[in-house]
Amino acid sequence: MNPRSKPIRRAFTAVAALAVACAPAAALAEVPPTRTFYRLPSSNGYGAVLLDLEQARLTHFREHLYATEEPELNASGGEVWNGNQPAVVKTRDLLYDAYFGLRSGGSQRWLTSVPVDLDASGYAPWAAGKKGGTGVVTMVQKVGDLEAIQFFFAPRAMSHASFVMAMRVRNTGAAKATQISAFSIHNFHLGFGRPGPMADIDENGETIELDTSGGKFDFIERAFAGVVVARALAPVSHYGTAPASNVYQIVNDGAVQDLPDTVNAGFANGSVGAFQWDLGDIDPGAEKWVGVAVAHHGDPFAKDAVQGSLDAYAGALGAQAIVDNEIAGWAEFQANTIKLPGQLSDDEEALLRQSAAILQMGQVREQTTFLREWLAADGQPRYTAMGTSLGSPPASLPATVAHRGKGAVLASLPPGEWTYAWIRDGAYAVTAMATLGMGAEARDGLLYYLNADAGKFQSWNELKSYAMPPYQISLVRYHGFGIEETDFNDFGPNLEFDGFGLFLWALRNYEEISGDKTLVDEQWGTISTKVADVLVALIDPETGLIRRDSSIWETHWNGRERFWTYTSITAARGLCDAAALAARIGDSTRAELYKTTGEKLREAIATRLTDASGALASNAEELAAGSGYWDAAVLDGIAMGLFDPKGPVAAATMKGLDDNLLSPAGAGWSRNDDRNDHAGKADLSPWGSEYDSAEWVVTNLRGAVAAFHMGDTARAEKLLAWVRDQSHTNYLAVAETYDESTGKYKFNAPMIGFGAGVYALALATRAGMFNDPACGAYYGGPVGTGGSGGAG
Repeated sequence: MNPRSKPIRRAFTAVAALAVACAPAAALAEVPPTRTFYRLPSSNGYGAVLLDLEQARLTHFREHLYATEEPELNASGGEVWNGNQPAVVKTRDLLYDAYFGLRSGGSQRWLTSVPVDLDASGYAPWAAGKKGGTGVVTMVQKVGDLEAIQFFFAPRAMSHASFVMAMRVRNTGAAKATQISAFSIHNFHLGFGRPGPMADIDENGETIELDTSGGKFDFIERAFAGVVVARALAPVSHYGTAPASNVYQIVNDGAVQDLPDTVNAGFANGSVGAFQWDLGDIDPGAEKWVGVAVAHHGDPFAKDAVQGSLDAYAGALGAQAIVDNEIAGWAEFQANTIKLPGQLSDDEEALLRQSAAILQMGQVREQTTFLREWLAADGQPRYTAMGTSLGSPPASLPATVAHRGKGAVLASLPPGEWTYAWIRDGAYAVTAMATLGMGAEARDGLLYYLNADAGKFQSWNELKSYAMPPYQISLVRYHGFGIEETDFNDFGPNLEFDGFGLFLWALRNYEEISGDKTLVDEQWGTISTKVADVLVALIDPETGLIRRDSSIWETHWNGRERFWTYTSITAARGLCDAAALAARIGDSTRAELYKTTGEKLREAIATRLTDASGALASNAEELAAGSGYWDAAVLDGIAMGLFDPKGPVAAATMKGLDDNLLSPAGAGWSRNDDRNDHAGKADLSPWGSEYDSAEWVVTNLRGAVAAFHMGDTARAEKLLAWVRDQSHTNYLAVAETYDESTGKYKFNAPMIGFGAGVYALALATRAGMFNDPACGAYYGGPVGTGGSGGAG
């Protein structure tokens, strides 16, 4: 993905550096895939949980799916800055850990001490004989003859940050298992702090009360960060809380001992709740179930609302029925919503169906949230730009506010760092949704961009010379409440123009695939004036290219902006698609303007951004320098139909990338040559890092699309197989990057647009989709006049 908010610097061995520098010009056999990804997420669009198979426990429960809510504001409504960085309100992780325990054979233990069957664990199958396709994560362990299969998920039927943890205890032996008990422990952190979505907040000032009214068995825990209700899904035999009693140690000591049936008397730091279920005897082949359903609300005094939501969701259902219902919901999604392309192997189908589940889990469903009057601690005031309804004045807190976050597709799920809505990742994701039959989700995703709060950087000094017009698509990404944002380093902000073209490309794909013309009909005023017209205005009069920006790899500003080829590729394709939409809607003037502008922009790419061999270069500045201009992102010039896939630009570009960027361990390419093109001296891309030399899945799969178009089916299938096999080895999670020297997963997973989305698009291309040339015909004019370099 993108080097997002900060450059990533990690140790890199001399051996690895030598392997990159000596990358061969022809593809080598890929290394065998290695499992290194063990933290599996589940999300319902409101929150997310994370099961760590190596630690055998849940380790994460976030109050929102997205990483940040909105900018931090002062009392007058102005944005707060810390030095050169804008202060933001960060989403909180509410859980330290949660897991099950088991008593059998005269001893008891927490299952965190029991080995996990890693091959049997993973995402639950949506149907018998299938693999994955759900958001239900399973973990399989055995204690003697007892098999403990655990299920963890964020329930799709709950419109809260919530999760279920359930366990099926089955006797696989020939003898009766006697005097069996199960335990659960849930250590929520609800105290002060907002250190970030993957960091623990404090556990100060927590209270736990027990509510057994009406036949339920609820632990109600509350503190500064709100209230959590943990409801037992089977009759509880005993219970306990810490620090009143050491519930962890009682089970961990190993000797048979029941929980003490005590609850903390009042406020306590580090409160923990635990349940015990005495299951009695389990006959051979028989099973028994236990479980806990959990929901959160940001108001510490909203226990009635949370319990009411659990009543509506769980009712009198037990753990088994709740798990069965969740899997049945995913089965309905896979059977009745998802449309698959042809020619799929079983392994391809499994990864594609799980990719569809990832796409759905990665989309925000929330559109209101409760905000306290305090930000991160008592006495620290919070202010918001959100009102109690959309468009209303900022609310006086505490209040439930409305926001524009619904429909946002994030770049990754946790544990990936990029739980933000980038337009670039979102465009690939939304197009994949449409391709897979997820029309409602795709429409919500496109409407999100059209309804979000954007245009924030129009008058910034960095863009003053551009006379930037009013615009609707973010120049980088969005906060969770649907507010445009960017990130900064010592070289200023990222400001990126590729989102405009990508949005238009995704929009037309949606209309063509779904047949839904109402979105464009209803929104054409905004689409034309604040998206397509903006691209026309961003054409540089001297070069005919899109003006300098930070583009896909986010190089920031202050002398690091460039005439990036990828930005102009996406703009040219987007203008061609806007021309088709304008013609369909009857806006003939704009149809001609967009088509003419898109074709001229493509010509400028061909004449100014190709080297002497005709290969597409990364940017005009490096091309003019004569070296260091290789960038796999330009593959979209072929994949998006700007240039004839059987023509000289495609052939020279592929050869140049193979000669300069091919990964030693994998089937694809490093994203660019910026890490290795300066060999101890300064150059035009001194920011190069491990992020640049890593092998990128998005460019691998856009390269597969290009290879299919070029008729190189063997190359395309090799790229697809590499990603497929890697993902199957790693629980069907598509990675951001692979280590170029070892082939192991690197940086972030699971990726959504840059992972699941582009995998779906590559398979759809193999089945015959996405083969239309931009503006109706491939470019046929001169190339190879932009620089003196060659493809060697």
